[in-house]
Amino acid sequence: MLLSGQFVSQIGDKLHMIALSFWVLKTTGSSAKMGAVLAASLIPSLVIGFFSGAVIDRYNRKYIIIGTDLLRGLILVLFAVLFYFELINFYMILTMQLLLSVNAAFFDPTIPSVIPQIVDEKDLASANSKHQFVNGFSTIAGAFIGAIFISMFGYFWVFIVNALSFLLSAFFECFIKIPPLQKDTKKEETEILSDLKQGYQYIFSDKALLILLFMVMVIHFFVGSIEIFMPVIANAISAEGTRTLGFFQAAFGVGTIIMAVALSIKNISGKENFTLFGSIFLIGMLYIAASFFAGDEAIITGLYLIMIFLFGCCIICAGISFKTLLQKKIDNRFAGRVFAVVGSLGNSSIPGAMIVYGFLMEKYDFQELLLISGVALIPLSIISFILYKETYHIQAAKAPSKPLT
Repeated sequence: MLLSGQFVSQIGDKLHMIALSFWVLKTTGSSAKMGAVLAASLIPSLVIGFFSGAVIDRYNRKYIIIGTDLLRGLILVLFAVLFYFELINFYMILTMQLLLSVNAAFFDPTIPSVIPQIVDEKDLASANSKHQFVNGFSTIAGAFIGAIFISMFGYFWVFIVNALSFLLSAFFECFIKIPPLQKDTKKEETEILSDLKQGYQYIFSDKALLILLFMVMVIHFFVGSIEIFMPVIANAISAEGTRTLGFFQAAFGVGTIIMAVALSIKNISGKENFTLFGSIFLIGMLYIAASFFAGDEAIITGLYLIMIFLFGCCIICAGISFKTLLQKKIDNRFAGRVFAVVGSLGNSSIPGAMIVYGFLMEKYDFQELLLISGVALIPLSIISFILYKETYHIQAAKAPSKPLT
């Protein structure tokens, strides 16, 4: 039920963002305004994510999931009606995106917090892999369907479809049975701000958890870096850079989907720490290897396609591994607060990487940056792995039993 709801809503959301971006660009002629709309979709969720976890852990998570999907559906219904009567302007679009982003700040961290409540611990990696597959497939399918849907039916029906997708998602989520968390008798005596403080105390008191959060930033940072590398490399090695960039993005998408499917079949339970840090190590190796690629256009394009495909595989393997490690490690009563922070750290790392690498690309050759990035990642992954193992074993010796969830 959870995956079904995610699938329909994410395809609808992808259609919505494609249609909205094109419509804003077409009607205003301003790429800056289009960028502002995209930023409005991200920034509120990024900021509120540092605080929303306390709400997720205090109140019924099922109601949060259903309620936020219902609200998003109703917001989009209202938007579609206003669009139909030509009452929409740029500032109304910004307001809509801000409201949708606020809802996402509560919805997105709730999903990984709920999965350990409805799935056995041994099946967490497989469940996360299936969830990642839905994300990846819906993104690609939504992008493909979006262009066709807009040309055939127009913008209004895209907005209607997205509204219905969220309402349908809420309907599926009504049938999810989520066992209640262990009741905290002190919970009723505390305030939201107190819960928030406890959440950050929980995070900063756990060194192994801090290492995992650091790896979250590393993973998302290099996701952002590849988004800058791909267009620069495509333009540098090919006379038809746009087409080559399309191939690169397809290779990355296929890599993420194939790895998600593979991990949903091959259970990595108990090996998540090795696959997490090993994936980061392999990304470093891929960057170093890519810095030495040479040959004619066909050969070098093929080499980069393989590298980007493998990069996509590694990113998904690392992402699923750290999510599963967090779900296994943390007390689920704090899961909302932890995953809300994870989401905000990840969402800030990607645009941060785009800014940093965008600036560096103007001063240095991309092959030099690939080499430097790879050389930095390899020791970083090894040192982080050693520190995590040492810290984890020390903590396990002090507290051999995990709190009941």
